[in-house]
Amino acid sequence: MPTLRIAVVGASGYSGEELVRLVSRHPELQLTAITSRSSAGRPVGSVIPGLPASLEKLTFADIAPADLAGHADAFFLALPHGVAAEYAVPLRKAGKVVIDLSADFRLKSPEIYKEFYGHDHPAPELLKESVYALPELHRDAIKKTDLVACPGCYPTSILLALAPALKNGLIDPGSIVINSLSGVSGAGKKADVSLLFAELNESMKAYSVPKHRHLSEIEQELSLLAAQNVVVTFIPHLVPLTRGMITTISAKVTRSLADKEVESLYAKYYADEPFVALKTDGTLPEVKRVVRSNLIEIATRLDARTGRLLLFSAIDNLGKGAAAQAVQALNVRFGFEETMGLGA
Repeated sequence: MPTLRIAVVGASGYSGEELVRLVSRHPELQLTAITSRSSAGRPVGSVIPGLPASLEKLTFADIAPADLAGHADAFFLALPHGVAAEYAVPLRKAGKVVIDLSADFRLKSPEIYKEFYGHDHPAPELLKESVYALPELHRDAIKKTDLVACPGCYPTSILLALAPALKNGLIDPGSIVINSLSGVSGAGKKADVSLLFAELNESMKAYSVPKHRHLSEIEQELSLLAAQNVVVTFIPHLVPLTRGMITTISAKVTRSLADKEVESLYAKYYADEPFVALKTDGTLPEVKRVVRSNLIEIATRLDARTGRLLLFSAIDNLGKGAAAQAVQALNVRFGFEETMGLGA
């Protein structure tokens, strides 16, 4: 029998839908609350396809933040930034474990939060207890926290590609240039003319240049890895895919390197990571191999002509970039097998 009662708050968005599917198939989790303000009263199956029959006829509920704590043991918040804190504050006061997929608790500085998100942090008193929950980098800290701050999709694809090289001093931190291409589901489920099929199909574009919001957490985590302040160039792009993300990174090497040396370092760094797939067969990461999974594919190449290390990664922005990684973090936090419910 399942051992942990789970609520998915904001379950009608893309990440929320994915969470409901994953939780419904997890042997240790029981869905006891599925909430949505916009879909309240509607059958869950009319919004989220592919669910077990036992869940299809359940209805979305609109439960006030103050009344939510009694409905579950752990709470996934699949809500916009700012809104998530409205729920996190009373849930943490009630002693509940919160796994937040918004940006509200990723940053340690309320000043940087205000700079990038345009308003004061809604609950700065909780920042000291939150953990940036990229399991491959912060597994031990996740085990000890009750406020799990899940990374953004772009940062996940970037940080895991860069971590071994930056941590081991292979690259100049001041020379990093990042280009990422994301499927449109990364923009969320909302009515926006710029996101219509006819506007996006057969087109690609850069956006939020030069200061995308995810840049704040990217630089925060890269600075921790490098043990110095790191500032990078980051250019995100929107491409006509429903889900999936490709990132390419280049940075100046700090010494003479060989391809096999870099591959060996990455293999050692990620030797025990079930969701990191290193491409050493001459191929590069592709979205089609990671979609609907919690995998990240990573490849490295040395460009001797320019003296730069080239890094490549691919993830599913709703999987490893959001819902699946949140379940991975929950598994870590509660001591379940880390791959449980994630198909690995």
